[in-house]
Amino acid sequence: MPSFPLEELLRRPSTEPNCGKVPSSLAIDFSNDYWQTVHIENLTYHLFGAYYDNREKITEAPLVRVLSMINNYGDRDKVKYPDSYCQMWFKNRVDPVIANVSDHKIIWYFYGTAERHVFPTLISCPLPKTEKEVPEMVSLVAQRCDKARNLLRVIYEPDVKTVAMPQQKDQEMKDQDNSRKPLRFMVCVKTLDFPYKDMSWRLIEWLELMRLMGVSKVVFYDGQIHPNMTRVINDYVTSSPGFVELRPLSMGRGEPHTGRNFHHYAMAADAFNRILNEMIPYNDCFYRNMYKFDYVGVFDTDEVIMPLGNITKLSDLIELAHKVPDYERDATNCTTWASFCFRNVYFPLYPERPKFYRNLPSFYYMLQHVERVAEHCDRYSATKCFHSTQFVVGLHNHFPIFYAQNGECDPKSVPIEFAQLHHYREPDNKTRLLNPVVDDNIWRFQPQLQQRVYSKYEKLGFLPDIQQWIDAENRRRKDDEQQLHAAIFKT
Repeated sequence: MPSFPLEELLRRPSTEPNCGKVPSSLAIDFSNDYWQTVHIENLTYHLFGAYYDNREKITEAPLVRVLSMINNYGDRDKVKYPDSYCQMWFKNRVDPVIANVSDHKIIWYFYGTAERHVFPTLISCPLPKTEKEVPEMVSLVAQRCDKARNLLRVIYEPDVKTVAMPQQKDQEMKDQDNSRKPLRFMVCVKTLDFPYKDMSWRLIEWLELMRLMGVSKVVFYDGQIHPNMTRVINDYVTSSPGFVELRPLSMGRGEPHTGRNFHHYAMAADAFNRILNEMIPYNDCFYRNMYKFDYVGVFDTDEVIMPLGNITKLSDLIELAHKVPDYERDATNCTTWASFCFRNVYFPLYPERPKFYRNLPSFYYMLQHVERVAEHCDRYSATKCFHSTQFVVGLHNHFPIFYAQNGECDPKSVPIEFAQLHHYREPDNKTRLLNPVVDDNIWRFQPQLQQRVYSKYEKLGFLPDIQQWIDAENRRRKDDEQQLHAAIFKT
């Protein structure tokens, strides 16, 4: 239960506060393992996490942002929210700092209402500008001094360098004057929902490609996954500390987080509800890591932002992205952007076509699939981005919905001459499958990627031994003979 502040509760002073009261662990309205629920007038809030935001470019900082899902959604400027308050509790302090909820940011594009759905929302709890400490816990209440029935840990995970001694920081600044500071990249992945389908082989290839391109961390959310995928992720967690993280998650509306059968059914039965829930891991991941990384990518394990030409590292790609034009927009007056986005192009399966790289086994999925559709999508369709942690406030799976608006321009679409989003799936419009073209840009990574994937397969025992290989060849030969016999004597 990562959002429940058990340790903070246990060390609270015993003195009663003058206003409000920290709820005991058994006085909290828990829901579905990882959520807490609060009712304020006609609204039901499903609370997932709380995060301290004191970034330099955020003009309203410092504040606590509460990530939630709520049951009321309408036109963005017309929804009337009831008054509510944040009780923010600090270490070694008896009384809370209480603030009016200043803002509800709905992390969704389309307007309107939907009776059965709850919508991802960021709630803003501003702190006094003079407040230098970070609150430990926060509760959402209807009246200032209400006794709350919810309590969230306030997440604040700064880069260790930002809390270094002043002398050390001064020296680091001098060192950086002589050399360009390397950009730090991470990727947030939506809930993995693969209880029956084994995607471990593709997961390994994707993770190793991320690492080769300069991604330092990948965060997954567990929506119940195949045992082989669990083995892969656990191996990365133990063998490459800090590179892979797996976090727990359930659905905000209250669907039971039970056995894999029901959870998988619940996600498949209401696709819109599943998509709305995807905003929770994206934003939770972003806020947990925004102080430690410069750019956060939000994409799936069948997607790769691929630099083109001589560039193979994401840091070089972002440096180039600052200089190139914005596709279909005039950006001559811009020097910095909220995000850099990349146009989608599909790499379908094309199962009827022969392999291009005959010397590679089929478990090298991306290295084998180098035929794509001829036409890229437009700048808005299925695009994915790297988001600047200086500016972005609320993340949709394709764009930032909210950002600081403090000197940065709208997200830039990088022209396809410099990079593109490889999407390894079938296009929705099947006419795109016609007249495929060969795009072997991924082969620039082939020697290292092949070696790393093979080593991981070897370590995990996914490769057959010699006897298993001989048995498989004999079975295949026998199957071929049976099919040939059946074809010859077919009447």
